[in-house]
Amino acid sequence: MQTAFVLGFPVIVILLIVARLKLKPLTSYMTIVGLGILSSFIVEFVFCSVLKTQCEPDALNVVGIFFHSFYVIAICSIIYAVMPRKFKQKLR
Repeated sequence: MQTAFVLGFPVIVILLIVARLKLKPLTSYMTIVGLGILSSFIVEFVFCSVLKTQCEPDALNVVGIFFHSFYVIAICSIIYAVMPRKFKQKLR
């Protein structure tokens, strides 16, 4: 359940932001990458500072942040590529 929340919530939020902004395709993917990287730090902040859990300093935290970013970016990119065109096109 925690994994679904940690990966699912950032994916949903990022896709909602990108779909709402209705950017060009290249800009949308760059936004997904930026927000995907930012989501790892937000999740780390929430678990460590807000919930006061999992705050142990560890060398593997960097690896976890990297893989979390990679998973979020990959899932968002795949879902964005499959999304219907009406959500992605810029209004004219």
